[in-house]
Amino acid sequence: MKKIVIDLEGSDLGATVLARGAVKAAALYPDLKFTLVATDPSILGDNAADNFEIVKADEFIGPDEPAMSIFKGRDNSSMALALKKCKEDDECIGVLSAGNTGALMVGSIFRLGLIPGLKSPALATLLPNTKGGMTALVDCGANVNIEAANLKDFATLGSAFSSKMFSIDAPKVALLNVGKEKGKGNPLAVESYGLLEELSGEGKINFIGNAEGYDIISGYADVIVCDGFAGNIVLKLTEAVGKTALSIVSAANEKESSKALEDILAKLTELFVLNERGGATFLGTVKPVIKMHGCATEETVVACVDQMLRIS
Repeated sequence: MKKIVIDLEGSDLGATVLARGAVKAAALYPDLKFTLVATDPSILGDNAADNFEIVKADEFIGPDEPAMSIFKGRDNSSMALALKKCKEDDECIGVLSAGNTGALMVGSIFRLGLIPGLKSPALATLLPNTKGGMTALVDCGANVNIEAANLKDFATLGSAFSSKMFSIDAPKVALLNVGKEKGKGNPLAVESYGLLEELSGEGKINFIGNAEGYDIISGYADVIVCDGFAGNIVLKLTEAVGKTALSIVSAANEKESSKALEDILAKLTELFVLNERGGATFLGTVKPVIKMHGCATEETVVACVDQMLRIS
């Protein structure tokens, strides 16, 4: 029986909310087991059942602590225990956590481990596109200082992720750049283009060339590859635009409600309320790690469990 480990600590809304989400997920996926790591071993209350295991943590890593806090005597923190449990338990297919992103990345590398030959995991998120699907943005913030070889790895990982997540054969992979033409961009972009062309020529990815900013939401590619610096800016801007659009349409609907505005509001909510869409995935770890949003809700846990099952 498959098992998913959930670090319940470190989120904005608290461990009890995530525990309720785990209970909802268990009802939807009765063949799954859940290992919940929390500072309160009685957190499930009356919802304790045979498909739940509770691991007691002494503490958790706060959102403002440095990434290296995952070490330095923090072996009994919830995040460290969740990663340890996943690594040591053959039934465990992956980890969910809404805790400190930097600590989760460092812990994923050194406490869980990376696939052979990889130096760093990439953080992948899904952005809505105008074709009605999702585009994977890789990397969206884990690696801000990288080399072309890293982008080559990210393209391979992103292609595999998109293929599993959406059952796509040969996902279209593009490199984020300031122009479509080959030779555009800074030295990193130019060198990376050549490496991705080689991968495509070997049949390892389906590289379609450069993608400009507007291509991210047009559905031009299934996977957009970039460094974490640019990727995080893209992600935060997309979130801000989505929230702004939601606010404008919601205000208009309150002033003069109509079926058209209600439909638009429902669609924008579906696209941009990130808590119901799952989380960002660390690609390249020996078992998948999904970073839930800091303000994760019960619905976030359910969506992330579904996401974990798709990619594991």
